[in-house]
Amino acid sequence: MMIEMVTRSLGRGLILALALGIPSGAAKAQEGEEAPQDIQNVLLTFHLVQADGFTDDDPEISDVVTELRRIFNFRGYRLLSTSLFNVGMQMSDYDNDPLRGSGSQRIVVENSDVVLMVDADLRAAQRSSIVRGTVKLKDVTRFVDRGWGDYDDLPPLLKISVNMRDGQRVVLGSAPRTAEEPVLILVVTARIDPEF
Repeated sequence: MMIEMVTRSLGRGLILALALGIPSGAAKAQEGEEAPQDIQNVLLTFHLVQADGFTDDDPEISDVVTELRRIFNFRGYRLLSTSLFNVGMQMSDYDNDPLRGSGSQRIVVENSDVVLMVDADLRAAQRSSIVRGTVKLKDVTRFVDRGWGDYDDLPPLLKISVNMRDGQRVVLGSAPRTAEEPVLILVVTARIDPEF
């Protein structure tokens, strides 16, 4: 299992990135004889996980709990929500990363009034099998009642840039929104040029 860990400090937040293995099919595709094609679409699946005193294991995230326990010192984890969106990659004027795409998704936390926004800005070189993504997680709860307006200036709960391969899962962690609230962990999986 390939593990990459990046630790950074962002205000009160803690950000960790952990790349959890590459499926064997993705590794074989990279070793093929044909050169990779340009990336057209990236399907991002986000799992918002709450770390707290839960004692039961959540079967939907059981494959990452072992790794989470190596990083964090919490008794349990539960899945709060799952969301996904497709990011279309287009040619841009940037020479280093000519393929770019971006997208945003609201995440409504179950059984609460909390609304978060996840933004992803993706870029890739031509004929690459790797996507570089900058992911931000913001608390936009206060904008729900008064319209969405401009929340670009809100400080992110979490912001990180990571490289992702097809099928690779990246775990991003953040400190609590306030001292009384539990830690939120954002898990993203990228599928490059998925077949729909």
